[in-house]
Amino acid sequence: MPSLVDLVRWKPLPVGTPATGLSLTADDGTWIKLQDFKGNLHVMLVFLRTLNEGTGEWLKRLDHERTRFEALDCAIFGVHTSRTDVLRAWRQQLGLDIFLLYDPFALAARGYRASGRLIPGCRDQVVIIGKDGTVRFNERELPSPDRLLDILSGIEGREPPPPPPPPQAPNATGEGQLRTPGAPSAAVRDVTAAEALALLGEADSPYILVDVRTKREFEGSRSPLARLIPVDELPHRYAELGQTTHVIFVCQGGGRSASAAEFMTSIGATYVCNVLGGMSEWSGEKVSGAI
Repeated sequence: MPSLVDLVRWKPLPVGTPATGLSLTADDGTWIKLQDFKGNLHVMLVFLRTLNEGTGEWLKRLDHERTRFEALDCAIFGVHTSRTDVLRAWRQQLGLDIFLLYDPFALAARGYRASGRLIPGCRDQVVIIGKDGTVRFNERELPSPDRLLDILSGIEGREPPPPPPPPQAPNATGEGQLRTPGAPSAAVRDVTAAEALALLGEADSPYILVDVRTKREFEGSRSPLARLIPVDELPHRYAELGQTTHVIFVCQGGGRSASAAEFMTSIGATYVCNVLGGMSEWSGEKVSGAI
């Protein structure tokens, strides 16, 4: 006969279970889909019950070790039911590079049994999904970062790099570095239109230009060098680019292209650029017309 606890609380998914599909919005507006990581990166989902001081301190310790997890090909995301604006403000306050995902009504958490049966909220729980798309670790509460590194090291079959130096004062420069799982040294590079044109104009340039505006905007005025993939379609169309390196994103003003660039780095892309000012500041040739 099931206990009262079993009636209100699920047992974690067993190791080896195929991972439940997950498609959530990050605090910066990026669309994160679990299937985009399969075959390339492990994914650690940290479901959070509350956004309090204790949780924040634990996340800061995890964030400090982030590059060691990335060296083991692991992307890390926090998950909570708060809106993206709340998550973004909290992440910035803590100085975290780990992005936080908005899980309305804890629907994704329910799929991983990281919520109560009756109350729509997340519970403290860490799930590691392997490159093969199966659950490799699933445990309630928030284990120490060292223990999670040991678990991931066993999954990956190699040791992580040495620990980083002790953390300094957070946000000393007022700017954070974008995290890039699997390539800790990479980040989105902001470039002017002139710099973008110079990169595209180099002999045998490996760079491609991707316009992430709507089709209507693209047909109104565009660079003849650009190909169109609207930003909201990028997570399920990025394979059409044929490469995950040397990609320049442009939109109308620079906001949507920044989100597109951040999405690409989140799945391990490198040498990714964002055109500041977008097509509003584009100094190269422009064409128009239906496509």
